[in-house]
Amino acid sequence: MFHLFGRAYAFLAPRRGFLLVLCALACFACSLFVSRLVVREDISTMLPDDSGRIASDFALLRLAPFAQRLTITVSHAGANPTQAAEALATALRRESVFTRVLTGPPSNISLTFLTKLLPLAPALLTEQDTKTLYALTDPEHVQTALEQNRRDLLSPGAVALKKVIRQDPLGIRKIVLPKLAAPSRLADVRIENGHFVSRDGNHALILVDTDIPMTDSLGAAKVMSSYEKAVAALPEGAQAMLVGGHRHTHVNAQAIKDDLAIILPSAFILLALIFLLFMRNRQSLYVFLVPVCVVGVAGTATALVYGSISGIVLGFGAVLLGISVDYALHVYFALQNSSADENHNPAHTLTQISPAITFGALTSCTALAALLVSDIPGIRQLAVFSLFGIIASFFMSLLILPHFITAKTGRGTSTIPHNTRKSFGAAPLITLWIAVLSAGIWFGQHTRINGDLRAMSFTPTEIQAEEDATRTIWGSMRDLALIFVRARTFDDALEKNDRVWSFLQTHNATSPIISLAPLLPAMQTQLQNISRWKAFWQVNGQSAFTRLETEQKALGFSRSAFSPFAEFISASPETISSESLHELGIQEFVDVLAMRDGDDFLVLTLLPDTMKNAALLSDYTERELGAQFVSGSRFRELLGGAMRIDVLRFSGSALAGVVLLNAILFRNPRKTLLALLPIGMGVTTVLAVMYSFGQALNLFHIVSLPLIIGLGADYGIFMVCRSEQSAHHQTARAVLFSGLTTLCGFGVLVLARHPALHSIGITVLTGVGTAMITALWIVPALNGDRR
Repeated sequence: MFHLFGRAYAFLAPRRGFLLVLCALACFACSLFVSRLVVREDISTMLPDDSGRIASDFALLRLAPFAQRLTITVSHAGANPTQAAEALATALRRESVFTRVLTGPPSNISLTFLTKLLPLAPALLTEQDTKTLYALTDPEHVQTALEQNRRDLLSPGAVALKKVIRQDPLGIRKIVLPKLAAPSRLADVRIENGHFVSRDGNHALILVDTDIPMTDSLGAAKVMSSYEKAVAALPEGAQAMLVGGHRHTHVNAQAIKDDLAIILPSAFILLALIFLLFMRNRQSLYVFLVPVCVVGVAGTATALVYGSISGIVLGFGAVLLGISVDYALHVYFALQNSSADENHNPAHTLTQISPAITFGALTSCTALAALLVSDIPGIRQLAVFSLFGIIASFFMSLLILPHFITAKTGRGTSTIPHNTRKSFGAAPLITLWIAVLSAGIWFGQHTRINGDLRAMSFTPTEIQAEEDATRTIWGSMRDLALIFVRARTFDDALEKNDRVWSFLQTHNATSPIISLAPLLPAMQTQLQNISRWKAFWQVNGQSAFTRLETEQKALGFSRSAFSPFAEFISASPETISSESLHELGIQEFVDVLAMRDGDDFLVLTLLPDTMKNAALLSDYTERELGAQFVSGSRFRELLGGAMRIDVLRFSGSALAGVVLLNAILFRNPRKTLLALLPIGMGVTTVLAVMYSFGQALNLFHIVSLPLIIGLGADYGIFMVCRSEQSAHHQTARAVLFSGLTTLCGFGVLVLARHPALHSIGITVLTGVGTAMITALWIVPALNGDRR
C-alpha cells in the first residue's frame, strides 16, 4: 500500500509545473475565502445541543426576564438622577434596535388604579384572605374605617378620594394590594415621580428590551454601538452603567478578534524564524508554505460545512500551523538527506517513510475525531477544522512537497553508521508505565472541573465592577433561580403555576418568591375563590351591611354614600384575565412572567438561588409538579458533570483508537508501550500542573487533551520507527523541529486574553512540551537507540 506514494511521485514528477500552479491557485482561493469569512461568536455553540437537561436548561435560562433585557443604572452627583435617566431614555428610544425603554411603572397608574382593585378581590380570595375579610367586616374595624374615610373626605385631596371611598369604604382592596407585590419584587426599587429609583435616591433605573439575541455577536455589536451613541445625551456629570448579556457577547467577540490579530501573525513570524535560524535552505520555504496553505484549506472546508466559523476555532489556526508542518518536516529531512542513487531516490525514500507518517496522521486524526462525539457544536466544529487540516497536510506533504525538495549534494551511498546499545528489558518500561498511570489517575481524580460559563468567557475588570455595583444597588435580580411550567394552553400553564406556588408556600421556600399565581391564578382556582367569596357574603353580608349603615348614619354620611359598594357585593363576581391586568396598567408583570415558546405557553416563578430551594425542587418534585427548576448554580453543576463525562469520553475514545493503531503498526507490546509513553507523560504532566497550581479544568482544557494524545502518539511512533530506519532520515531532528513548530503554535495562544484560547495554549504547551522531551530522550534511551 505504501508503494502508492512512490508511484504517485513518479507519475506527478513530469507535471511539476502544472502541479505548482494548481496548488498556488487553490491555496490563494482558499486564503481569500477565509479572509472574507464572517467570524461569529455564540456561547450556545459551547453548550450541548442534544435533547438533554443542559441544553434544555440553557434554552430556558435565555428566556429569563433579564436574559434579553439591558439594565442601565444612572447616577448624577449633586443632581436628581431621574432627569439624567429621562434624557438617556429619550435618546435610547430613538435607536431602532431597542424595542422598549422603561424608566418607571406605566403612566396610567393613579388614584383611579385603586378603584380597579376591588373587582379583583372575589377571584383572588384565598382561604387565608377569608380571615382578613372577617377582620375587615368586624364592627370595630367598620367604625375605624368610616372615621378615617370621613377625615380623608375633609382633606384637600377629597375629590380624588371620593370615588375610591364610595366604592370600597371597608378597604377590601387591601386583600389585593399584597398580591401585586408577588410579581413585582424583581428589583429593590421605589417609585419617585414615575421613575424607578434606588432606596437611597442616588440612582435611577432604566430597563431596555431588544429583539436581538444576546448570543449574536454581530447583533450585540449593533446594540452596544446604539447604546454608546445614546449615552452622549447624558448631561454633564451624569454617569451610566450597563449590565446585560449583549455587552458580554460583544466584549468576548472583540477580545477574540483582537487575539486573532496577534496570534496568527505571531505564529507565522515564529515559524518563519525557526526556518530561517535552523534550516537556512531555500527549499525550506516550501515546507513553510504547507501550514500556510493548510489553514486556508481547513478554514474553507469548515465554513462550507457549517456556513460560518467560530472565532475560537479560527484562533485554533495558530495551533494548526504548528501541527500541520510536522509531516512536511519529516518528508523534508528524509529527502534532503537521502542519497541520489537508485536505491535511495525520492520514490524509494517516500515508500520508506510513509508508514510512520501515515500512522502518525491516523493517530492524530483518531484523537481529534474523538471530539466529534461531543454534544457541543463548537467542539465538533473545532474537530472538523483540525481534521481537514491534518488530512490536507498529510497529502500535501507526501504528494506535492517531494517534487520541490532535492537531496543534498556530496553525500555517499552508504548510510551513516549509528551506535546502538542493548535496550532495557520490559521490567523498567512496565514500572515506568505503572508510575505514570498511577500519577495520572490520582491527579485526574483530584483535579477540579469548572462548569461555570463565566470561566470560559472574557470579563474585563470594569464590567465585573459595574455588575457588582448594580447588584449592590438593585439586589440580585439577575441571579435568581427560575421554575418554568409549560402547557399547550395559557390556563393549563397557570394551573401548573398555581401548584408550584402552593408547594413553595407549604414548604417554606426561601423568599422572596416572584410569581404570577397570587395575581393571576388559573380559571379553576378563580372559580373556587369566587365560590368562597359568595359563601362569605351569604353568611355575613346582612350583619356587615347593618353595621355599615349604623356607623354611616352616626358619622353623617348620606344614605347613598356607599351604594356603589353595595351594588358590587350584590353583583355576580367576574374572573380575571391577562387583559384585566392590562387594563390595570400592570401588563408588564404578565409579560415578564408569562410568554410563548413556539406553540406552548410558559409561566415562570423566580426565587433565590439557594441550596434549600434547589433541594426542594428535586427531579421527583419537578415531575410531580410538571415544572422545571433552572438556576445558575445547578446549571454549573450539570455542566461540570457533563464535562467530566466528556473528559472520559474524549480521552477514552482517543486513547483507545491510538492504542489500537499503535498495536497494528508495531505488533509488538514493548514497542507499542514505548510509542505511547509520550502520551502518558504529557497528559499526566498537564493534570499535575493544574492540580499543583489549584486550577480547575474548564471546557477548553478538556478539549486540549485529545490534541496531546494525538501529537504525543505521533512523536512516539516516529522515534520508535527510527530504530528500524536508516540514519540519514534524521527522524530525531524532524521530531525536534516538529515539536518546536507545534510549541510555537500553542505558545502564541498563551498571549491571548480570551480564556478559551489561553486555556488551549497553556494546556497543550505543557502537554506537548513534555511529550516531545519524552519522545526525544526517554524513548530512545529505553529503546537502546543512541543516535
